[in-house]
Amino acid sequence: YEPAEFLLANAGGVLYITDEHVKYGKTPDNFRQLAPAASIRISPLPGQNLYTRFLYKGTFRLPSFNDMYYYRIGNTGLKPEKAREFNAGITYSPNYVTHWLESVIITADWYYNRVTDKIVAIPTTFAWKMQNYGKVHATGVDVNIQAVFKPLQWAELTLQGAYTWQKAIDVTSKNKKNYRHQLPYTPRNNGNVSITIKTPWITAGYSIVCVGKRYYLAQNLPENEIGAYQDHSLSIQHDFKLKPGLILNLKGDLLNLTNEQYDVIKYYPMPGRNWRITASLTF
Repeated sequence: YEPAEFLLANAGGVLYITDEHVKYGKTPDNFRQLAPAASIRISPLPGQNLYTRFLYKGTFRLPSFNDMYYYRIGNTGLKPEKAREFNAGITYSPNYVTHWLESVIITADWYYNRVTDKIVAIPTTFAWKMQNYGKVHATGVDVNIQAVFKPLQWAELTLQGAYTWQKAIDVTSKNKKNYRHQLPYTPRNNGNVSITIKTPWITAGYSIVCVGKRYYLAQNLPENEIGAYQDHSLSIQHDFKLKPGLILNLKGDLLNLTNEQYDVIKYYPMPGRNWRITASLTF
């Protein structure tokens, strides 16, 4: 439905039905779910690349085969994950450019999700284990910026940045000690910045990934905290045209430049400074 140049609206829904049968063991419950969705996109300033969008949708996720049956990790008692999602966002790309600034794109989104029986993987001493969280409320903001510069005729510079703030809390029961605590392994803040320079001879990139503190258990106690970290990486690559239609790409990466010691998963430290060389053929 598009009554005017600046308004676009959509609505729909999907009915999903499962009928489970197994030869041995416990049969998962059958499932029937209607997933509605509605969205509106508005361009408040005709002629300008400015868009606002609003979205509501009901979603669900059935446990996968691995979620239920993978050795040691699986959990046959998993329930389907259901969610109601609300989103509001804006995208802006200026029409004007200069001889050195080719394009700029800025997007920002706010979202609020109410999730029931959220399926998560929680690490244990020896392996991960799939579990359901009864009720989860997640609120967040995503901001992304991309700018492409052309300082010289033979050089292109791309700058990208992203930031996410997310509050994902367990609201299953007020009687639990982790009521309204942040979910395990879910940082409140994270972001990244990258710079890429492309020339006819070489393409070089530098990136920084920043992740805030997290908790590896359900209760947000100081002793359960995993510290924040930054990961700096550098890459250089070049395409060799061996013959028409055949291209060899060689790429070198220097990872964790600052040799920072950090854990993504508790008790599993990540490598220090290391390097990697890769080659690929395109034909």
